[in-house]
Amino acid sequence: MKKSINNLLIACLLTAQSTVYAEEISSSFMPETETKEITYVDKKSGEFRSKLNVSLKKISKDGRIIYQLSSTGKGNHDKYQDVVWESTAEMEDREGLLYPLYSITTIKEAMDGIDIKHEKRFDYDKRKIFYSISDSKGNIIKKAAFPIKGLTTESSTMTYVLKVFIANRNDKTYRDIYLLSDRAKLYRVTIKPMGKEILDLPSGKIEALKLRLVPNLGILTGVIGSLIPPTYVWYIDQPPYKWLQYQGLETGIGSTHIRAYTN
Repeated sequence: MKKSINNLLIACLLTAQSTVYAEEISSSFMPETETKEITYVDKKSGEFRSKLNVSLKKISKDGRIIYQLSSTGKGNHDKYQDVVWESTAEMEDREGLLYPLYSITTIKEAMDGIDIKHEKRFDYDKRKIFYSISDSKGNIIKKAAFPIKGLTTESSTMTYVLKVFIANRNDKTYRDIYLLSDRAKLYRVTIKPMGKEILDLPSGKIEALKLRLVPNLGILTGVIGSLIPPTYVWYIDQPPYKWLQYQGLETGIGSTHIRAYTN
C-alpha cells in the first residue's frame, strides 16, 4: 500500500513538472508553432481588402534557434487588385531578441503568373540589408542597400520582433527600433505606450495594450507627419504578448490606411 502511494506521488510530481515545462515561455515570447488568419479592411470605409493565413514554426539550424514564417494572402494588396501573394521569412533568436534573416514576398495576378517579387536579406557581418524588387521575368526594377544601425524589422516579422519591446516598454533602451517598409524606405521608429483599450474582434471583446509607432522622418517629420495617419499596434498585456491588431499604412507612405486584426 505504501509503495503504491509513493508511486502515485512520483507520477503526480512528474506530471506537474511536464506541465510546467510545456507551458514555459521562451525569452523572446515565441511559440513553438502558430497558425493564424488576419483580416485587412480599409480603415476609412470599413470595406474588406484581403485575408492572410500565417504559419510559424521553430527549428534548429546549425545549433541556432530559427523561426520560419510562411503566409498566403488573397485580395487587394498595396496598389494591386485581386491578387494572391506569398511570403516566407526567417528570424533568429539571439539572447531573447529576434533578428530577421530574410523576407521574400511574391505577388501574383489571380489569373496569371508572377507579377512582382520583393526580397530583403539581412547581412549582419556586413551590417547591411539588401533589398531588391524584380518583375515576372526576373528583371531588377529596384535595388537598394541599407545600413543596419540597430535591430531592424520589416512587415512580415514586425509583430513578432516587437514582442520583447512590448514586454520591456518601461525600459528606455527598448523604445526605438528600425523598420524597413515594403516601399524600400528605412525608418527609425519610437514605441509609445498608449494605455489599455477594449478591442471588439471576431473572437470577442478583449482588453489590449495599445502602442503607437512613431516614425522619424528626418527634417520632414513635422510636415509629412501631419499628413499621414498614425500607426498603432495592440497586444495582450501578458506573456507571450499575443499580437491582436494593427492600424496604419499598408505598405508605406502613399498606401491605403488599413486596419488588420486576428480572427
